[in-house]
Amino acid sequence: MSPHHLDRETAERVSFGLIRLMKLMQAMRQHAPRIHPAVDATAYPILFNLAAEPRRVSVLADCIHSDVSTVSRQVSTLVGHGLLEKVSDPDDGRAQVVRLSTEGQTLLATIAQQRTEWFRTLMGDWTAQEASDFADHLERFGTALETSREQPFARRSAEPTPTPTPTTH
Repeated sequence: MSPHHLDRETAERVSFGLIRLMKLMQAMRQHAPRIHPAVDATAYPILFNLAAEPRRVSVLADCIHSDVSTVSRQVSTLVGHGLLEKVSDPDDGRAQVVRLSTEGQTLLATIAQQRTEWFRTLMGDWTAQEASDFADHLERFGTALETSREQPFARRSAEPTPTPTPTTH
């Protein structure tokens, strides 16, 4: 399919809709009550990602699309509050991986349950098919975003880039 099969009006609606959603989610995150006094919502991706398996901080940062220094600070805070544990990497005893502690697993279950109930309430007037279709479209869009991170942005113009003229001094 051509990269331009989407008409401009629809692309603009999607763009504005996503910006609106991101701003609303950001505002809600800032004003949402904390489930754990030491954990704000910015740490949730770390907790959810570690539910699958223990990871090195560098791998964790890549998985949640963040930089290592930020994730390292967040991990240190979560370790300090007993929600994560650092253990020897079974593949390389010199390195460490981070995993959820028992308290971290309990917190994650609470967060997941509250989030699920919030979305069920939020989408309470949607049909099951509408909600399922929306979830499918979100997953597809998320995959497209991840793929686009690996590819350079398409040029916005068909005009060639001017070649700099060498200067002599």
